Amino acid sequence: MLNLYNLNGKKHLSALLICQLSVFLTGLFFLLLFVFDLDGRVEIFDVIISIPLLFLYLILTLWIGLFWKALSQITFSHSSSTRIIFQRWFIMPITVFCLSGAYATHTLLLLYQGNNHFIVAFIPLFLAGIVGVTVTSIFLVKLLWHIKDEEKFYIKSQNKLTELKEQFGTTSIKRIELSIDMAYGRLSANPTPDQQGFQVAGLTSKAWYDMSDLPSIKLLENRYQIINQETLEIIKNKTLLKPFNYLGVNEGAWDTIEIIEAGKKVDEVTIYIPEIVKLLDNISKYLRITNAALSVLKPSKIIKPHRDPNNFQITCHLGITIPEKCGISVAGESRTWEEGKCLFFDSSYEHTAWNYSDTPRVVLLLIFYKPELTDIEMDFLDMFLFGNFPNRMIGSPEDHLVSHQR
Repeated sequence: MLNLYNLNGKKHLSALLICQLSVFLTGLFFLLLFVFDLDGRVEIFDVIISIPLLFLYLILTLWIGLFWKALSQITFSHSSSTRIIFQRWFIMPITVFCLSGAYATHTLLLLYQGNNHFIVAFIPLFLAGIVGVTVTSIFLVKLLWHIKDEEKFYIKSQNKLTELKEQFGTTSIKRIELSIDMAYGRLSANPTPDQQGFQVAGLTSKAWYDMSDLPSIKLLENRYQIINQETLEIIKNKTLLKPFNYLGVNEGAWDTIEIIEAGKKVDEVTIYIPEIVKLLDNISKYLRITNAALSVLKPSKIIKPHRDPNNFQITCHLGITIPEKCGISVAGESRTWEEGKCLFFDSSYEHTAWNYSDTPRVVLLLIFYKPELTDIEMDFLDMFLFGNFPNRMIGSPEDHLVSHQR
């Protein structure tokens, strides 16, 4: 509904949970009063019982209003003015009217003692119910009509895209085709980043990167033979190879040997791969590496589609052992690893990997900050991710405002 990963989304969910908790507590309190009253232990006046009931009406109304607000965020996601009008002049009046009907009925039940007592008392609540049912039905019909209309437009757009591809070629309209499929929920993977965690504003955002974007990584490809030699030797050490647990994503498919964790070398591992460590040290002059590992995807396993929460890092895979029938897809675009070659991607885009062969797939995995970030920005992100703010402000402040983009 709302974006559940930003502060406003969390506040909205908290409000819904508070409403739910209040309903439960009020209901339990009312039930307790009712039981004591029936048992005859305490004589409880109707006015006293009414207090939690009146509060319950208010909480239920607020709960329904919050639900409708979230629903309007989806329905009118492309028109903020329509959404505001709907929330202000539709949701609020209807919820207030229904709440007033409940309060009026409750008041009449307490005070009105004339003929047809119950019939008169429930007239306001009955009217509110009719209005609520009518309005909800109208909105449901409109929503279903909107869905049907969008399906017609999707078919029409596909026909037009087919004409354009025949006239100008597939690549000429690829981005538009992808965007239409995304808008109508026809993609297996979302090709856009999603704000799940902390995001750095103003950064380049694209699913795949090329070697021309990160020339310092070329060193890995140039020294592939020594990397391959040390990797194949160390993965024989089963005490170092540990399962990488990513709940709901890999389910035992993924093993790693961590080389760098949270920006710090893992000493018990680095002693076995001195040449790889030297190469990473050289690359660290140009890029700040936060994590490095040897990643093993087991035979006949997949890593389910997922996305990582931050937009300020790039993931690099250097192919070490690459069998057939394995690959990776990022933002709906699939590629295959090659031994001795690097792939770069932004893991905040939805991605998945698979190995349908009968041998493990092995890559050297690096995660580093995007090179356009400055030193002071990366220092802050270190604190955000790992809880440590480096105390190394040496030189002029201007030195720390220079990015690593070289």
